[in-house]
Amino acid sequence: MPFLLPLLYQVGLGYSPVQSGLLIVPQSLAAMSLRIAMPQILRRLGYRVVLLSNTVCLGVLIWLFALVGLHTPAWVIVAQTFCFGFFSSFQYTSMNTLAYADIEDSDTSMASTIASTAQQLSMSFGVATASLATAFFVPDRFHAGSRELIAGIHHAFAALGAPTIMSTLVFRNLRATTAPP
Repeated sequence: MPFLLPLLYQVGLGYSPVQSGLLIVPQSLAAMSLRIAMPQILRRLGYRVVLLSNTVCLGVLIWLFALVGLHTPAWVIVAQTFCFGFFSSFQYTSMNTLAYADIEDSDTSMASTIASTAQQLSMSFGVATASLATAFFVPDRFHAGSRELIAGIHHAFAALGAPTIMSTLVFRNLRATTAPP
C-alpha cells in the first residue's frame, strides 16, 4: 500500500506529490485515533476474533481501492484511506502485542528486536510484491496512457486483496480465549 497508493494518486489520477501526501494523511490520523480504544476491543473480543475479522476487512478495503478512478471525489478517497489506516493500524498493533504473549520479561528485548525486524521485512516484501504485481498488470508502462495505468494499478489492488483475506487461515489456529494481559 505504501507503494500503490502514491502511484495511483500521482501517476494514475494526476495528483501532485503534495496532494498525494495529503490524501495519505488520514491513514496516520486513523492510526493515532485507534490507540485509545484498542486495548478494550482486544480484551472484549480476543485476538482470534479481532485478527480474523480485521484481516478480512483489510482485504476488502484493499480491493475497494481498485474502484478509485478519475471521477472519484476526494472526500471518498479520504474516507477510504481513513478506514484503511484504522484497520491496518489495528492489525499491526494486534499482531505486535500478540508476539509478546509467551515471552518472559528477561527475553523482551530480544523479542522486540526480532518483532521489529520481522515487521520491516514484511513491509519490504509488501512493497516488492506490489511493485511486481503492478509491473505484471502494466507491462508496457512506458507507453501506457492514464487509463491503462489506472487499470493495471486496480488489478494490482485486487491481486493483493485476495491473499490478504486468505491470510486469515494463520489466525484461525489462535485460541478463542486469547486476550491481552
